[in-house]
Amino acid sequence: MAGNESESPVRYALVDCDPGVDDTLALAMGFASPFFRYDAVTTVHGNVSARLAYRNARRLTAFLRDHLESPILDVPVYPGASLALDGSRMNRSESRAIHGPEGMGAMFDKKRRLPRPGRGSSKPAWEVMVEEAARRGSALTIIMLGPLTNLALALRRAPGVFTRVKRIVVMGGAARMPGNVTPAAEFNIYCDPLAAKEVFSSGLPVTMVGLDVTRRALLRVDEFEGGGPFRAALRDLIKVYARFSKKRRGSEDITLHDPLALAVAMKPDLVETIPCRVDVDASRGVARGMTLVDLRESRGAQVKNPVDVALDLDVKGFLAFFISRLRKYRGWDEDEK
Repeated sequence: MAGNESESPVRYALVDCDPGVDDTLALAMGFASPFFRYDAVTTVHGNVSARLAYRNARRLTAFLRDHLESPILDVPVYPGASLALDGSRMNRSESRAIHGPEGMGAMFDKKRRLPRPGRGSSKPAWEVMVEEAARRGSALTIIMLGPLTNLALALRRAPGVFTRVKRIVVMGGAARMPGNVTPAAEFNIYCDPLAAKEVFSSGLPVTMVGLDVTRRALLRVDEFEGGGPFRAALRDLIKVYARFSKKRRGSEDITLHDPLALAVAMKPDLVETIPCRVDVDASRGVARGMTLVDLRESRGAQVKNPVDVALDLDVKGFLAFFISRLRKYRGWDEDEK
């Protein structure tokens, strides 16, 4: 119940991301929600290079903070891995067609004043993850919106501290449907399949929010029409993505992959999950990045290292929640004075 949120114990979140259009929308939704106190944002290679992800996240956290009706504290941003665990680097030609050349569509082009970057640090993302897991324990939720490289590096260095975290929510993978970057693989998993393999087999409390549900999280672009300067900024953010969607699917509706994963971290009842064993093809062959979800064991009581795999979604409930959060920003509904 919303009335009890302020009375509940403080819940902390660490978000790992690769901004990215849908990462931007996810953070906008999350920062305007009362469910978490955000300790850190960490960045990783993926939609854009690690360098651009770090720069974009610092700009974005400052921009969102400055437009919130109830400003949050200055969330520090930490740089993460630039390559997959096996040393491979993703071809980002399709990512540029979705997110624009620098990952933020036209949100920070010449006509809009660039925000002063938010707090940065030279401390690596994996180290921050270890520290936050040790410090916050069961009060911490980790939300992974990009490739899982940083978390895998953290697990290799200090696996024990992560057994105490409340939950790890991963945007990635697919159980019952094809991939979106190859016939076999979803983008985030494909970027670093070895990292995903290590995370999914860790035995930690992981929820996989994959294409089975995110592909149903479609938002009409006319939700961004009208309004004030904040809504206009988001309208510029999604322009390239909407054109790509029109060309690929015949509709400008945008898919809210990352916002759904972050929403599930806050409101788990938005999806139905079942515990499954999940493996990942970490080869360099045609099935690279495929998530092998063993649905045969899904109803059993003895699934080894189970991952809670999301298979159904309350679409209307999620979209209503998403829009309700964006309305918390100054300049969403009307021009600023």
